[in-house]
Amino acid sequence: MLPNFTPLVGLPFEWYIPAVVSLGFLANLWWAGELSGAQRAIFVAWFVIALAVQVTSRDAWMWIAGFVAQVALAIALVFKKQIDDIY
Repeated sequence: MLPNFTPLVGLPFEWYIPAVVSLGFLANLWWAGELSGAQRAIFVAWFVIALAVQVTSRDAWMWIAGFVAQVALAIALVFKKQIDDIY
C-alpha cells in the first residue's frame, strides 16, 4: 500500500512557484487598476480555488489539477497584461 499523499510535506518549494507567480501577476494587475469588478472576482476565485485544491489535496491527481490550474491562471494573467498593453 502506498503512503498517504501530503502536499505540504516533502515537496520542494519549486512545485509552488506557479502559485507565487499567479499571485504576483494578480496583485500587479489589481494595483495597476487593470481588473474590473467581474474580472477581479473571476481571477481571485480561480486563484483561491486552485490553491485550495493544490494545498488540501489528499492524492497526487488532485494536487496536479491544482498545479495545472495555477499554471493556466499565470498564463491567462500574462496574456491579459499583454493584450491590455496592446490596446
